[in-house]
Amino acid sequence: MKKIRKSILTGAAALLLTSMLGACGNSNGNNAAGETAGQNNANTGTTASTEPVTLDLFVDQSWWPLKNWSGEIPEEITKRTGIKLNITVATDEKQLPIMLASGDLPDLVVTSTQIKQMSNEDASYPWQELIDKYTPDFKIDQDRIAVNTASDGKFYTLKNNFSTAKDWEDNKEYALSDGAAISVRSDLMKEMGNPQIKTVADFENLLATVKTKYPDMIPLALNTTATWSKGYFAQNFGAAISGLVERDGKMVYTLNTPQLKNMYLYMNELYRKGYIKAENLAYKSEDQAKQLATTGKAFAYTWDTSGSDRLNAATKDVGYTWEQLPIKISDDFVHERYDNGWQGVFITKNNKNPEASIKLMQFLTSEEGQKLALWGKEGTDWNYSKDGKYPVFTFNFTDEDIRAQKGSFYWGLLAGSAVTQQLAFYSPGTQTTKSNKEISDLTTFKPEVGLVTPDGDSEEQVISTNLENLIKNEEAKVLLADSAEDASKAYDAIVQQGNKMGMADLETWANKKYAEVQKLFK
Repeated sequence: MKKIRKSILTGAAALLLTSMLGACGNSNGNNAAGETAGQNNANTGTTASTEPVTLDLFVDQSWWPLKNWSGEIPEEITKRTGIKLNITVATDEKQLPIMLASGDLPDLVVTSTQIKQMSNEDASYPWQELIDKYTPDFKIDQDRIAVNTASDGKFYTLKNNFSTAKDWEDNKEYALSDGAAISVRSDLMKEMGNPQIKTVADFENLLATVKTKYPDMIPLALNTTATWSKGYFAQNFGAAISGLVERDGKMVYTLNTPQLKNMYLYMNELYRKGYIKAENLAYKSEDQAKQLATTGKAFAYTWDTSGSDRLNAATKDVGYTWEQLPIKISDDFVHERYDNGWQGVFITKNNKNPEASIKLMQFLTSEEGQKLALWGKEGTDWNYSKDGKYPVFTFNFTDEDIRAQKGSFYWGLLAGSAVTQQLAFYSPGTQTTKSNKEISDLTTFKPEVGLVTPDGDSEEQVISTNLENLIKNEEAKVLLADSAEDASKAYDAIVQQGNKMGMADLETWANKKYAEVQKLFK
C-alpha cells in the first residue's frame, strides 16, 4: 500500500514515534490487501474463510474505555462481519499529529480533534472512491454527506453523533437532546431539607451550606473534560466555552462575548469561596475527578444529563444517592446545538485492506450495526417498547462496568447517529430522561453555524487552534485568581493575546463563510 510522503522528524520525535507505533503493530494472519476473510454476512457480501480480518485502529482519545477487542458486542460484530480490530488508545493528544507528520498511520484512525487534518487524500481514502469500488449498495443520505464534505469536495468519514433534521423530527418524542448538568448527593440534600435550586444564587447558597455542614467534603468537583467541567455554567450564563458562535446574526469568537467572561468570573468566585479546589483543575483523567464523587469526597459533580444515573450505578454498594439539579437556573440560559457530527473513522492510505474497512463501516452505519454497537443484542440486551419506538434494556444501561464488560455503547460511538444514541437514554422515570426532556425543550438547533469551520491547512484553522490552546493554557489564571479584579484582568489579558493571534481575522472570515452557508438552508 502506498505510503504517505514523510516529513523529517527530529531524533527525539522519531524515537517517540517508534515506541508509540509499536503498540499498533501489524496483525498476524491477515489476508493480503483486497481480500476480505471470514465474512459470511449479507451486509458485507464477501466469501467466508477460517480467520477474520484484523485491522489496526488508533483511537485519538486517551479516555477511550475499550482497550481491546473483547466482550460480547465486539465478538458479535466480528461474527457478523468477519472483521476484528486491534485497538491502540492514545496516551495524549500529541500522538496523532506526530503520526500524521510522519505518515506512519495504522489501518484506521478515529478522532474528533483532527478531522480536518485527516480529511485529505495524502492521509486517507475518500469514502466514495471505496464505496464505488467495493460497496456500491452503500447508500448515504445527502445531508450526511454535506456535513462531512471537505474543501476538496470529497468526504473521508461520516462523523457520529449527527442526525438530519428529519431524523430528529421523526423521533422527537423519545430521541431527546442531552447536555451539561450537575449531579448532587440526594441523601445529603434530604438532610439539608431539600433546598430548592431555582437561581444561580440558590446554587451558591447550597454550596455554602455544604461547606459549613460538611467541612470535610469538597462542595463541587469538576469533570476534566472542558464540555462537562464548564458546560453547566456556560449554559446558564448564555455562553459558549470555545469556538465561533452566532450572536445577533453575526459570527463572533466566544472570547469576545461578555457571557463567557461572566461565566469565568462566577467560577472564580466559587473557587475563592472554597467551593472548588485548585488541585482539581490539574487532574488529567476523568476517572480521577469522578472518584471524588464516588468515594464520598465531593458533594456535587459537573458532568452530563446522564450523570446522576451513572453515579447511582457506581455508588449503589456504598449507599450514596444522586440527583440532577434543574438544568435552567438563570434567565440568561442558552443551549444551542451546532450539530454536524463529532468524531469520525478514517481509512488511511496505509490501510492493508480498504475493502474490509469500508465494509465494516457500511455495517456499523447501518441500522443493524448501530443498534448492535450502541444497544447490544436484540432479545438479549434489549427489546422494543410496546409502541416499537425505543429500546427497553434488560440490564442497567447506565452502569459503566456492565457496558465495559459487554463492549457496547462507547464502541458504537464510532458510527452511531445522534438519534440512535439518544433513543438508548430514553427510560421513563429516570433522571436522565427527565433532564434530557428539560434540556430538549430549551434547545435551539443551528446546524448552519456548525458548518462554519476552517479547512485543515488554512490560516484560519491555525488561528482557531491557537485560540483553543490559548484558552486551555491560560484559563486557570482566571479561575484561580485571588480577587474578582485580578480575574477580570486575567480574562482581558487572554482576549488581548487572542487579538494578537488574529481573532478579528478569524471573525471576518467566519462572517463571509456564514453568509455562504446560510444560502444552503434557504
